[in-house]
Amino acid sequence: MSCDTKKPWELKRGASFDLTVRIPSRFADGHFAGWALHSQVRTPKGGLIAALLAEWVDPVSARHVHLQCLDTRAWPVGEAQFDVVFVSPSGFRWPSSTATFNVVQGATDV
Repeated sequence: MSCDTKKPWELKRGASFDLTVRIPSRFADGHFAGWALHSQVRTPKGGLIAALLAEWVDPVSARHVHLQCLDTRAWPVGEAQFDVVFVSPSGFRWPSSTATFNVVQGATDV
């Protein structure tokens, strides 16, 4: 499963991280119903930046995953990456591909 985009995007430090990703259409609606979600943002060297709130937009269709972290003011400027790990009710773990983005300094720091 892919979270990756071809070009890294930017997140201004201090802005809320709020992203919704879609499950590829090759999976039927409900295929991942009942599966737990986990996601973290890390540096390229593996240092933990933040645990993201990861939840299904609609747990029945399990078609869209909502990822969120409201406060990114302490995130380091530079390259960051995340993925989503899907965990089945039986404990099978399936990670998505890794997506890369850049945390940049904004002009307003409040």
